[in-house]
Amino acid sequence: MLVTPERIDELSDLAATNTVEGMIAQDRQDFETACFHFSLALRPVFPEYDGERIFKAAEAYTNALFAQSKLKDDKSLSREETLHDDRWEPVRSDMLRMCDMLDMPKSYATETVEWFRYHGIRDDAYVKHLLETHRVFLKRVLGNDRFYRELSGLYLTAVALHDKHEKQMVTLGKELMRMYFGIIFREKYGPSRN
Repeated sequence: MLVTPERIDELSDLAATNTVEGMIAQDRQDFETACFHFSLALRPVFPEYDGERIFKAAEAYTNALFAQSKLKDDKSLSREETLHDDRWEPVRSDMLRMCDMLDMPKSYATETVEWFRYHGIRDDAYVKHLLETHRVFLKRVLGNDRFYRELSGLYLTAVALHDKHEKQMVTLGKELMRMYFGIIFREKYGPSRN
């Protein structure tokens, strides 16, 4: 499906804004709003699925985010205890459910949970898992992993900026996320896809 450059920009803006707004809603513990935003972000990435399926996938993802945040924020545990806590299993289950709904390889769930686990204890090993998450994601969405390193860097920076909870940083995070989705959607919908 060929999409005009203007429409690609619109889709990129839609996905970027809703990804960051979903993260902000999750930070505020607003489950419904987070699900809503993540479902809007997923829609142009997976146009082959109906809205109900997309929303259920967004719910599974949001459940995983809420559960991993609870673990990450539990300061009563040591880093080692956090890393090996049994409560990571529901996070994995939710990510696997999302993968099933979107026909994503199970390795996407595995790598995402590893990324969450290591990020939760502030171990830079999470970056390796973020890279692998993107490699799997892009192969599924685009059929190749051509830009997985570059896109991982944009995503990582956008997420880190939103975590600052400052208006200017959130705005910058959205701009980077627009670039991220712009690259994905140009690959997915642009003239090179013919």
